[in-house]
Amino acid sequence: MSRTTVLHLLSVVDAAALAGVAADRALGHEVHCVLLHDAVYALGTDRAPRCDRLSAGADDRRRRGLPPTESALEYPAIVEAMAQAARVVSW
Repeated sequence: MSRTTVLHLLSVVDAAALAGVAADRALGHEVHCVLLHDAVYALGTDRAPRCDRLSAGADDRRRRGLPPTESALEYPAIVEAMAQAARVVSW
């Protein structure tokens, strides 16, 4: 049986968002988090959400002068992830 994928789009990494991610993981969902806007600063830090797959918006990283990462997603890939997920949550 495959797990349900829930996509969390995070513009902020705060207690509510982290609790939402943790709740979905506790329910057994596969959780894909995409960091957007200023949330991209959390990538690679202890502030990053604990999820099954962690990505960051490539354009948001570029605009903030951050180096590219292998997990960075361009807008078409983010839209595809939204279409493929069983549920999308935006923070």
